This record gives sequence, C-alpha cells and structure tokens, in this order.
Amino acid sequence: MTPDLQSFVNQILQQVQSPFWHHVDFWIGAALSVAGLLFSILAFVEAKRAKQAAIAAGRTVKLQTIAIELSELTQKLGPIEPDILWKEARDTLAYISYRVHRATSPFTNDLKLSANISATLGALAAAQASLKAVRPTDPAKEKEAPLAVYNAIEDNFLTINNLVADLIGLIEKQGIESGDGDGES
Repeated sequence: MTPDLQSFVNQILQQVQSPFWHHVDFWIGAALSVAGLLFSILAFVEAKRAKQAAIAAGRTVKLQTIAIELSELTQKLGPIEPDILWKEARDTLAYISYRVHRATSPFTNDLKLSANISATLGALAAAQASLKAVRPTDPAKEKEAPLAVYNAIEDNFLTINNLVADLIGLIEKQGIESGDGDGES
C-alpha cells in the first residue's frame, strides 16, 4: 500500500474504533433530532387547539343560523288573522312544526336548551290538539262559526311564539358563550 492510502485507512480505522458519541457530527444530528421532535410536539398541540377553535366557530355559526331561522318563524306566528280558516291554520302549524323540529333536533340533548325545546314541542302538540278539536266536519259550513279556529289556536300560537323567542335568546347566548373561549378547553 502506498503511504497516502495507508494513512487514509488508518484514519478510517481510528474513527471506527472510537465511540460514535465522541464525534461532533453525532451531536449535531442528535440536536437536530431533538429540535425536530420538540417542533412536532408543538405543532401537534397547536393543531389540536386550532381544531377546537374551528369546532367552536362552527357551533357558533350553526347556532346563529338557527336563531335566524327561528326569528323568521316568529314573524309567521305573530299575525294570525281572526278570520283564519282551519286549512290555513293547519298548513301554518304544519310549516311551523316542521321548521321548529328541524332547527331544534340537533340540540335536544343539550342541557342548556333541552327544557325549552321540550316546552316548545309540547306547545306545538297542544296547538295541534286544539286545532284538531275544531276541525270542521263539513268544510262548506266552516264559515258558519266565525272565529272558532282563531279562538282555538290563538293562545297556543302565542305560547309557541313566546317559547320560540326564549329559545332564540338561549341560542344567541350559547353562541356568544361558545365564542368567548376561542376554542380553548
């Protein structure tokens, strides 16, 4: 072997025989690995916080949308005309019942809303029973008993309107409260 080759081989053998932690490149690699691990942990924590914030924001938007939908219903509930016919009252009640059920069904197990939702659904059932009680046997004779339908449902519709208004307030309050934490929990 040539002296240059022999010296090169000796250097390699010397490096291989010495422990790897005595080399600077080992410590550089170890430091970069630890830094990478720490960065990954921090990124994971931040991703979880971002997910929580996104869930809270989504809930807030959903609550606001439902509050708007229910507000539209209160406008439909308010102006009941005294000369309302049974079919019109039935159609109005069916529409309101559908919209209330659709809007509240995701929140029936929500502890803060469930009592009001149950009361609202109960008022809808009472209105349906009141309306059923004045169902005309002969639609042609319905006009012979003016105000019968109105008198039967007016109180129920007022109760539904008040309960929906309360529900709107509770939903708006929850929307505000869920936005306060900025996704932190």
